[in-house]
Amino acid sequence: MQSFRFYWFFLLLLCNIATAWAEDSAAPIRSPRIRSISIKVNDVFEGKDLGFFYQAANGIKPNTREHVVRRELLFKEGDVYDPFRIQESERFLRALPFLRQIFITPTFDGEWVDIVVSVQDTWTFVPFLSFSSGGGQKKESIGVAESNLLGFGKRVEMLYANDEGRQKVEGVFEDRRLFGSYQNLTMGHFQRSDGDRTVVFYGRPFRSLVEPYSWSMQVEKFDLVGRLFDAGDESFLFRQRRENVSGGFTFAHGTPTEAVRRYTFGYDFSSDFFSQASDSDFSDVNVDPNSVSRDPSLLAENRRFSGPSFSFQRVVPDFISLNYVDYFDRVEDFNLGSEILTSTTLALEPLGSFRDTLLMSANASRGFRLEDTSFLRGRIGGSTRADSTAFKNTVISSDVRYVNVRGPKYLGDRYVGRYTDFASLELDFGAGLDRDKQLLLGAFTGLRGYADRSFAGSQDMILTLEERVHFLDDVYKIFSLGSAAFVDVGGVSRHGFGDILNKQLKSDIGVGLRIGFPRSTGGGVIRVDLAFPTHDGVDGSKAWAPRLLITTGQGVTARLPNESTLNPGGNVALKFLP
Repeated sequence: MQSFRFYWFFLLLLCNIATAWAEDSAAPIRSPRIRSISIKVNDVFEGKDLGFFYQAANGIKPNTREHVVRRELLFKEGDVYDPFRIQESERFLRALPFLRQIFITPTFDGEWVDIVVSVQDTWTFVPFLSFSSGGGQKKESIGVAESNLLGFGKRVEMLYANDEGRQKVEGVFEDRRLFGSYQNLTMGHFQRSDGDRTVVFYGRPFRSLVEPYSWSMQVEKFDLVGRLFDAGDESFLFRQRRENVSGGFTFAHGTPTEAVRRYTFGYDFSSDFFSQASDSDFSDVNVDPNSVSRDPSLLAENRRFSGPSFSFQRVVPDFISLNYVDYFDRVEDFNLGSEILTSTTLALEPLGSFRDTLLMSANASRGFRLEDTSFLRGRIGGSTRADSTAFKNTVISSDVRYVNVRGPKYLGDRYVGRYTDFASLELDFGAGLDRDKQLLLGAFTGLRGYADRSFAGSQDMILTLEERVHFLDDVYKIFSLGSAAFVDVGGVSRHGFGDILNKQLKSDIGVGLRIGFPRSTGGGVIRVDLAFPTHDGVDGSKAWAPRLLITTGQGVTARLPNESTLNPGGNVALKFLP
């Protein structure tokens, strides 16, 4: 009997212990809180025993202010530690062109965590003198840009250029944090010999997936000479006067680590008026009036759309971060998660439209991680407008990008560079295009062996294969050197893709030199390509006649066309900085 009672007592004791253990295990684990955040801004040139040149450069260049870095973080002292907000903060800081080498390091101490944010400045004052040639066009420009004015993150750009006979004076100012707020103000004015263009953007753009709302207003106005091309030369000139005003408010919903849905309600107004080019217009763009058609039937119809707009976006985060893709050692972030964006504007006659019209666009993209340093991304999208008569200005497009960063390679013990395999395929199908729209291919739009804008139509395809080699990094802490071997295959038609494959397909092969400036703003790249066309050119050039191209940026990047910068103001630029 006593033995029986002992067993019951022992069993009860075990149950109590198990219950206490279970309750303790079920108790929520308390997440640590952020106790401190330290900001470390490193000089452009780091290291011991720096020479006079590097010390002088560090002394001249104002460092980025600590509060400029701190205000971009998605966390603060006292917040619960959230790894996703840390990652999003790193991604956003990497997107700022005046910073590089971003590291956010947490140190845990019981219920607390201390965070060190380390960034390195880049050289942001960039005098600019360049020319582009070899593609059947000649461009010369001189300018200056400062993308981190006095260390406050403000951008100023000025440029004077001779662009194929057109004189240009252009300027841009951007304040990413107007008066210390999260509001962005960007203003650009472009004065050309044939007219002018003004752009103003003001708003609070999304910085990350964790932010609950954004809003924006944008105004664009220009009065310029437009051009249509045939066989690389101007075939028709017209004057276009455009006014565009748009704005909207976006609110976000969802779990940032899984999927975010964004809903935008806004209003769009756009007006385009077209007229025959005058004799002074021909003089302004340096074109002989007798060399082009003056047929008034080629002039596009005037357009005006005014009405409410609605957009829906869904983003699933699945980021991969790699360097040696487009900008040598500068790390880039690519979202492999699915993204969907649809937009609709209901333009009505009572609101000022010429006719009741529904404007629609949609894009869907997705990526696949093949290995830790390799991915495939694709996009399909389209846009059109419909009124009581027909669908008009319809474009359906698709893009694929393949990147494989293979890393350093050796021949025996000899280092021969870091290799990156790159491939791009783009398809565009246009139907009922407005008469001022063309799809063009040539030296600076995909087919490097042919004169620029050699091929025009309403459908196009272009395949690019490149083997990129980065063989010298940070030489004298100034520049990096690389090379590329490439093949371009593509064509344009007005009769469908079958006509391109059967009759219009062109190709070229070539090699190129890449000069990167990793410590300058954006890690810019100068590109020198020597291309050999496999067919005769429409400008009279012969097959296999070499064509030398000197310009900036990669010919094709790993970005998809539907991707915009995290900072919309960055889309207003003079295009000589990344």
